[in-house]
Amino acid sequence: MERSEHALECSLGSVPYQLVRSSARRTCTIQIDEQGRVAVYVPFRSSRRFIDQFIKEKLRWIEKCVTQARESYAVVEEKRFGHGAEFLFLGKAYPLEVVPGSGKRVQIGFSGREWFVYMPEDIPEEERERRIRAKLIQWYRRQAEEIVGGRIFHHARRIGVMPQKVAIRSQKRMWGCCDYQRQLIHINWQIILSPIDVVDYVVIHELCHLIHPNHSRLFWREVERHMPDYQEYKDWLRTNHTAMILP
Repeated sequence: MERSEHALECSLGSVPYQLVRSSARRTCTIQIDEQGRVAVYVPFRSSRRFIDQFIKEKLRWIEKCVTQARESYAVVEEKRFGHGAEFLFLGKAYPLEVVPGSGKRVQIGFSGREWFVYMPEDIPEEERERRIRAKLIQWYRRQAEEIVGGRIFHHARRIGVMPQKVAIRSQKRMWGCCDYQRQLIHINWQIILSPIDVVDYVVIHELCHLIHPNHSRLFWREVERHMPDYQEYKDWLRTNHTAMILP
């Protein structure tokens, strides 16, 4: 594998991108991460002329995706884990209240109306947001394991499938994925920030991949059979994904 740095000229100005040549690759693809960074993957012996033409054909799409990613990342970067900050849980925003706590460890609790973070007074100011973030993510993951696990069991019985294993984990740019061969399902814990109907959509989506491993018409018909209004929840994720990303 060979990596090199380049730049493409477009309406956004000069946009840097990383070119990755791989002898194992047979097709070309472009990936844009959550910060708007561009990577172009090509077969190892692809000519410069071929690569430039491929990028030119995808230029409008690249501009659109880079713009959206940069705007979303700017919003995420403004989020702070401090007193009064609001974070989603099951589709509703709740405020964070930081209060002095006894002992030496940061603790978190949820009243159903707000989060309480008990912060020992001897923790340095520059450490506090990092500690709060860690505790909030820990809380979210516990909720995801309980709630998503229950929804998977419920819908698996309805659909007539049963995954061999379910894992709740961090996944960049994906709410869930399915390993059809091993019958495994992975769900991004951050889905717990969305409304329960959206959680159900992601669960049903991945369970249906245990029947159809691709996104064929048969797959979407299967999803629709178990959730006729799935498009509404799919659109919710597309519209609200930025609010669900934690910095």
